[in-house]
Amino acid sequence: MKKLVATVATGVVLGGSCLSNVSAAEYQVQNGDNLWNIAKEHRTTVDKLFDLNNLKSSLIHPNQKLILNEQYKVKKGDTLSSIGYKLGVTVTDLKEWNNLESDLIFIDQMLTIKKSNVEQKGVPAAQVPDNKSANEDEVNETNQASENIEAAQAEEEAEAEAAAQAEAEAEEAAQAEAEAEEAAQAEAEAEAAAQAEAEAEEAAQAEAEAEAAAQAEAEAEEAAQAEAEAEAAAQAEAEAEEAAQAEAEEAAQAEAEAEAAQAEAEAEEAAQAEAEAVNSSENEEPVTETNTQEQASGETISVTSTAYTANCEGCSGVTSTGIDLNANPNEKVIAVDPNVIPLGTKVYVEGYGHAVAGDIGGAINGNKIDVHVPTRDEALNWGVREVNVTVVE
Repeated sequence: MKKLVATVATGVVLGGSCLSNVSAAEYQVQNGDNLWNIAKEHRTTVDKLFDLNNLKSSLIHPNQKLILNEQYKVKKGDTLSSIGYKLGVTVTDLKEWNNLESDLIFIDQMLTIKKSNVEQKGVPAAQVPDNKSANEDEVNETNQASENIEAAQAEEEAEAEAAAQAEAEAEEAAQAEAEAEEAAQAEAEAEAAAQAEAEAEEAAQAEAEAEAAAQAEAEAEEAAQAEAEAEAAAQAEAEAEEAAQAEAEEAAQAEAEAEAAQAEAEAEEAAQAEAEAVNSSENEEPVTETNTQEQASGETISVTSTAYTANCEGCSGVTSTGIDLNANPNEKVIAVDPNVIPLGTKVYVEGYGHAVAGDIGGAINGNKIDVHVPTRDEALNWGVREVNVTVVE
């Protein structure tokens, strides 16, 4: 009996010594903290925080210190089984709370004790019964209390795990909802941006088409104006040419009439001379007859005449038959088509007088002639005329 009591007493003393190695882990409350977040972060429960800190409500304040759990410092001779027995917890609890893979522990190692009432598990030495039955009852009560505590702890852990799971699911749902709202917002913004871009492109297209239409209309008006001006200019030029032609024809007509009158006068004069020649000597009679025959036998053709001058830049002044017009500016020479009037032929040109066919020209083809005059002004004044050319010789 004395041996048993001593053993029990020794165990109780060791239990008291064990409890002296238990210390508390504290946390200082920060702005925005609440009991739920603190419990979740430190893997404990709100109920344990209430018990460990004797809280009456969930109200906490910044810089307030809260006991999160208790720690046990391993001493020489400790084992997980002895520590669990002394603290009223199981080896499984100790390994789970401290993430231990085996039962191996070391001196001065700090073990986390997530029990709010470990200090109540030791039996003071003064209360140790002095008989075997009392000791057995105490052991049974201690074991029952441990089992009750373990059951309560398991229930709390299950509740904490369920609450953590529910919170995680709620956070996940909130995150999914936030992501869905964000995606919807992004999609709406993208659609609005696309709509705005499409409207801007449509407006730019309409503006470009309007500018192109205005440009085309302006160009059409400008082209019509230019065409009208060109037609007016062409009309004016045609009228001027027509007037010049009429004036030239009138001048040619007047000159032709004058030349006809002159020719008639010359014919009368020639007739007079012929009459006088009848009375002259016989030696002069053949010559008069020859001149009369020459005048009478000449062929007359109608031609278009223009005028040219040898007094021009780049002009040689020498005709194709060798006549030097620079040396003889008043020489009566016409350029002809040799197929119509042979070179060297003497002619009488209406409005110009007696001349020689002494030159040719690239533009002189068919019934066309070019009469030589001393100056450029005279050539311009001559213009274009329809005249009669009579072949004299």
